[in-house]
Amino acid sequence: MKRIHLILVLWFLLAVSTWFQMFVFEYFGRYEYKWIDYLVRPLASTITGVGLFFLIILPIFDRTSRWNTLTRFLILGILGIFYAIVFILILHLFPILFYEKSSDYKESIFAFFVADFHNVLKNYLFQIAVLFVFEYILKETNSIKKQKNLEIELNQTKLQLLKSQLQPHFLFNALNSVVAEIDTRPDKAQDMLIDISDILRITLESDFMEPVTLEEELYIIEKYLSIEKNRYEDQLIYEINVSDGTMGLKVPKLILQAIVENSIKHGFRGIEKSLTVRIEACTEQKVVYIKNNGAKLNQKSTYRTGLTNVMERLKIFTGQENAFKIYQDDQWVVNKISLK
Repeated sequence: MKRIHLILVLWFLLAVSTWFQMFVFEYFGRYEYKWIDYLVRPLASTITGVGLFFLIILPIFDRTSRWNTLTRFLILGILGIFYAIVFILILHLFPILFYEKSSDYKESIFAFFVADFHNVLKNYLFQIAVLFVFEYILKETNSIKKQKNLEIELNQTKLQLLKSQLQPHFLFNALNSVVAEIDTRPDKAQDMLIDISDILRITLESDFMEPVTLEEELYIIEKYLSIEKNRYEDQLIYEINVSDGTMGLKVPKLILQAIVENSIKHGFRGIEKSLTVRIEACTEQKVVYIKNNGAKLNQKSTYRTGLTNVMERLKIFTGQENAFKIYQDDQWVVNKISLK
């Protein structure tokens, strides 16, 4: 409800309460009213009050919103006295307009000043209080919106920065793999280039800000693993154990590629056996695991650019500080992604 609507509703309720008060007085024989009294008295105060609200209170209240607090309160205090005087002067014109024999204008005003000046001042203060409440709510709402917009802009800037780091990083490593094969196994190098081309095409045509389904992400990962498989042959084994029910999970684009790349790069260090990379997903917990049975995790190891990007992107995507974890579980180095 807007502030103007609320003020109009309040004045309507005041008119209804006046009608009810007159009815009770007459019902218990305390006063006898004519039918025109039921029309003029409530409507006179409502028309006067609403008119002065739009002509005086609202414009001056809004105009003083940029002033300092002390000056504003001083102006609104003086306005309250002015409002009460004008309200009483206008209110007592209605009997002159609607009654054949109205009471003396000056006498009725004087009597009203003595008995009800404070009541007029109260209705002014109540209207001012309502306007202050709406002003406070509006400022808080705008502050929250502004903060959210800043957070969105900051996250978009971060994602753009991460994207600019990710694509050259991937391209550099993938092309190095091709170079290693191009002289000895040109057919495989050609297949690897086709897969790289597919990955780049998908990456460049997609909106990096929008998440993709796990199914779409795995399509790219299979392309990437195919490139590495051509390079390492039997030394690299990969398994993707993901049920159809998990394929619809939303993940940041290319988030798995960075982890798989890191698993292969560090998994082969210091081992003579083949390396197995396994990708699993759990629908109920919305968790994706990328495991490898290569070199054990160094407890003093720190996250490098690839995994740091993964952590930052998942923090933005899920709003969770610990959406990504890497740990040793028996023979497996486990990369755990917790999705929202």
